[in-house]
Amino acid sequence: MPARTIAMLCAMTSLTACVSYQDPRTPEQQKLALQRAANELAGRYTITDSRNDDGHGYTQAFVSKQDGSDQLSLQMMGPATGAITLAGSDCRGWYAENHRYTAMQCDALTGEINFFSLVRQANPDPVNSGTMPPSFATMVVPEGSYLFDIADRGGRHHHYVLTKTPLQQMPETPGAMRRWPAPHSSQ
Repeated sequence: MPARTIAMLCAMTSLTACVSYQDPRTPEQQKLALQRAANELAGRYTITDSRNDDGHGYTQAFVSKQDGSDQLSLQMMGPATGAITLAGSDCRGWYAENHRYTAMQCDALTGEINFFSLVRQANPDPVNSGTMPPSFATMVVPEGSYLFDIADRGGRHHHYVLTKTPLQQMPETPGAMRRWPAPHSSQ
C-alpha cells in the first residue's frame, strides 16, 4: 500500500486503525526498501508549490539521514521563518526499481506534528483538499518532482511540491593547489 494512501487513511481514521496496519513485506524486504528509499530521497530540494503553508513561505528543504541511520530528518527554510527541523522516527520506506515509486513516511518527534511523508512517483496524482467546496486549488505534482506532506496532530495536511537540486560540484582548475590535511608524524 503506497505511503500516501496510508497517510490519508491515518488522517481520516483513529490512530488505532493505523497501528493495526500490518506490512505484508518480510522484515528483510522492509529494511532493504527503507535503505533504498532513504538513499534516494536524501538531498537538497527547492520548494516550487505549496498548499496550506500557513504563511511560512518555505523555499528550500534539506533531507538527510539521522546519525547514519535510515531515519529521515528534514529541514525547511524560508525567508520569513528561518529554518525548522522535523526529525522522524519509526520511518517506513517503499521503493520500486527504475525510480517508478519511492516513498517514506516517518512519525514526527515534534509535538504538534503527527507524521510526514515524502513521495516520488513516475505519474503523480494531483493533490486536492478532498472537501466540498474545495479549501484550496488542486496542486499538480509534475513528473520527476516530489510530494512532501506534513500532517499535524489536528488532522490538517500541509502539502509541498519539491524539486531535487543537484549537488553543486566545484570544477577543478588545472594546476590549482589542493589543500589536504597535514599528515600525522609518527614519532
